[in-house]
Amino acid sequence: MSEKISRRDFISKSVTGIGLASLESLEVLKKNIPKEAPDELPKRMLGRTGRMVSCVGFGGGGRYWRDVANESTAEELVNYAVKLGITYFDSAKDYGNSKTEKRYGRYLTPKYRKQIFLTSKTQSRTYDEVMKDVETSLKNLNTDYLDLYCMHGIDKIEDVETLSGPSGGYKAYIKLKNEGVAKNIGFSFHKWNDASEESLRRFDPDAVLCVINASRDSGCEQYFLPLALEKNVGVIAIKTTGASALIGNVTGQDLVRYALSLPIALASIGMESYGTLESCVSIAKEPSISPEKREEIVKKLAFDPKIHKLPYFR
Repeated sequence: MSEKISRRDFISKSVTGIGLASLESLEVLKKNIPKEAPDELPKRMLGRTGRMVSCVGFGGGGRYWRDVANESTAEELVNYAVKLGITYFDSAKDYGNSKTEKRYGRYLTPKYRKQIFLTSKTQSRTYDEVMKDVETSLKNLNTDYLDLYCMHGIDKIEDVETLSGPSGGYKAYIKLKNEGVAKNIGFSFHKWNDASEESLRRFDPDAVLCVINASRDSGCEQYFLPLALEKNVGVIAIKTTGASALIGNVTGQDLVRYALSLPIALASIGMESYGTLESCVSIAKEPSISPEKREEIVKKLAFDPKIHKLPYFR
């Protein structure tokens, strides 16, 4: 059972735990603490987007487009997610060759577009490619706008240079935001390095997807999260269970608890079953665990980067 702590203690301990001291960061952090509503899935502010989103998001990666083979099940999972209170739905053009986008376009947006926060991403780096891809994504998703559109997988400095160059794709993102096609823009990355650091400096993201889990191997919790809070950038945690590679010494439930106890907006989790949906929503309704409990999970996990190789870093 999770340790129950007060809202004030949680804010104070969380700030101390990640090394934040400024009042500005504290005020941002307060916005990310879920409201106490035991019967509802808590929502948090997604940074400067100004939107409240469910603190658990529907991840549209491989667990959804690949592991859910039956189309009827794919539809029912989306319906059930909305019923449970999930409002954030993640997709990308390269997820199963647009399979997730097309499923959302059939099962999600026709019924729920006005009540959800819909996202997509592209790995294209030039202006023309991004503009072409967003047209494809909008068609697939059966919508005329995205709540968040992201530069996907910025893990190399070469990607940053191309995106910010004369014919780079970043200009397309700015244009799409100015025209209201993308209400908010951002990027995703997997490990804190010169590319992600430079992206945060050169680009003006409203929200960012990054790897945050109890292995702390990505560096995002230690280095990116404090900067994001200072800039009021919405933080969306991905790979909270390390693509299931971290499950063993600790449970998947504890890994989700760990991520949700940090000052993030939400954890986007791959949804392949009713059980996963129910478990994640149930955990999100629990009181946040303390920094001390987080450290217990880290210690029990006993992650050694020299021994354990996470699949998304291979």
